[in-house]
Amino acid sequence: MKRIKGINKADAIQALTFTLETINFTEIRNRPCVFLSHKKEDKPACRTIAKYLSDAEIDYFLDEESAELQSAVFSGNANKITENIKKGIAESTHMLVLVSEKTYKSQWVPFEVGYGHSTIIEATSNTDNSKLSILTLKDIAEKELPTFMQIGNILKGTKSLNSYISIISNQLEKSMINETRMFSHYQLNHPLDNVLNWKL
Repeated sequence: MKRIKGINKADAIQALTFTLETINFTEIRNRPCVFLSHKKEDKPACRTIAKYLSDAEIDYFLDEESAELQSAVFSGNANKITENIKKGIAESTHMLVLVSEKTYKSQWVPFEVGYGHSTIIEATSNTDNSKLSILTLKDIAEKELPTFMQIGNILKGTKSLNSYISIISNQLEKSMINETRMFSHYQLNHPLDNVLNWKL
């Protein structure tokens, strides 16, 4: 089958390309899509994780590529921001919440976690704990998480992220590593070394 990297479904052009590609490829149409919840200051780490997901052929929703959402943010329209976030979550199959020290000051991450829990888990009566996952970034990996985040599947380090990707893509981790769609957690110079705590 033709390999197509994961795309950012927030990007209108990529979403259109994805739609055209899926006409002929059922497997692509059924790929998971991960909503990436994060604090604005963690955007560089989020981009790195988005690329890692894309290389593993996982689609994702990253807010900065949504022209409509960015327009709402620029104009300070809280209703439009909320509508666009809800739309992105509703169109995703999974949510991955990136947590750092900065997340504690976020106004939007708690909303996204709550809405994601009610939309992705409660509304679908889904008991799959990978649907809402919390990924601790390097600066907070060994600390206690706030109570509202403990409702999710907690991922720490590259080993657990690889396992998560394997589960949601329904593919063997070893095969994905052999095909260089992701890297072994013990590999030197792992692409996520500066983002995640490699010791965990």
